[in-house]
Amino acid sequence: MNLFWVYDIPSVVFANLVMASFVAIAVIGQRLSRRWVKRIAGSDGAYNELVGTTLATVGVFFGITLGLISVGAWENFTDVNLNVNQEVSMINVLYRSASLYPEPNSTELKQSLKEYVHFVINDEWPSQRKGIVPKGGTDKVTAFQKKLYAYEPVSESMKSVHSETIASFNEMIKLRRSRLQRVTAGLPETLWLVIIFGSLINIVIPWFLVYDRQFIQDLMIVLMAATIGLLVFLMAAMDYPFRGEFSVSTDSFVLMYERMKL
Repeated sequence: MNLFWVYDIPSVVFANLVMASFVAIAVIGQRLSRRWVKRIAGSDGAYNELVGTTLATVGVFFGITLGLISVGAWENFTDVNLNVNQEVSMINVLYRSASLYPEPNSTELKQSLKEYVHFVINDEWPSQRKGIVPKGGTDKVTAFQKKLYAYEPVSESMKSVHSETIASFNEMIKLRRSRLQRVTAGLPETLWLVIIFGSLINIVIPWFLVYDRQFIQDLMIVLMAATIGLLVFLMAAMDYPFRGEFSVSTDSFVLMYERMKL
């Protein structure tokens, strides 16, 4: 089932939806199982201790797993953001290098780069936010490449500049390819199964606790379910770095475009 529609709603709504779902499961399950649990527990004084030990053990192992996955998702998010900033840095290097070329080559190269950045902002990024690998940018890159390779330096200084410009261009291509490859990259389905079922297990175990003050037990279950739901939301929000309200933005590209003057 495709759940990518959740990235089209505001983050606050998304977070409340996830937490409400886990809280609803916890509360409904608690209400339905309460009488049955009290009947099987009887007057065994060690019953709650057994359930508490099980909850603590499972909670620790699941907490460690959830923490490791969260750290991995965050590192992936920051890596993608760093990759975007590095791509912009290479474009900046190319743009400054283009200024050293004689006319009309300088203007043509800078104009080609400006068109590429404009295309990234207005065409590629909207597609990335929908989880679609954008097309068309290759044509812009190829146009710049043809202009760059068409120039034949004569002086030794321009030969050095031309060689370094080509090296910067190749590095930009690598960074661009890395960005596009991560548009559809997210946590494997197996990990999401571990997250969802592990969360449900940690919600179900407290149902087997028996207390005289039922309100306190209900409150604890609600707080636990809300906390788990919040962590699940956090991982979902970071899972696809280009999707949703909490995502890698075009700010660095926009700033670069505003500084491009022919």
